[in-house]
Amino acid sequence: MSAPPSPPSPPPPSPPAIDPAHWLYRLSPEDWLRAADKELALAYGALAGKQRREGLTYARRAGGMALNAVLWSTPSDAWGRSYVDHLRALAADAHTSVPGEVRAAADTLMSAPMTSNLVSLGPGPTDLADAARTVIAWARARVSAAAAETG
Repeated sequence: MSAPPSPPSPPPPSPPAIDPAHWLYRLSPEDWLRAADKELALAYGALAGKQRREGLTYARRAGGMALNAVLWSTPSDAWGRSYVDHLRALAADAHTSVPGEVRAAADTLMSAPMTSNLVSLGPGPTDLADAARTVIAWARARVSAAAAETG
């Protein structure tokens, strides 16, 4: 005697629709990542030009925008709504799904002072933009993995 057929699997949840009025769904994950890349380029330029306050702001925005792309597919109230909230939550996240270097990069962005007393010759240090790039790379990998699971 054969086993009865198993019931069909429920369809995967459909992604949210673009909603210009919603803080998160006003852009697609790909658009959030593109926006993060643009902010990252601005961060590198400002930091290399020794404009630390602007560079740090761009770097934080870049990381936070990339995290919006992650939140699109896996919403979590724990990460808050602002890019600063996202980065703080990521830095404090002790889940094994977030690699230590990504948490450290988010912590670097959130703990960095807006001004520096160091005077350097040549271009300014771009380590804060490098930290944002680490967060963006992790977010991009998470978004790609989520897209592969759903479609």
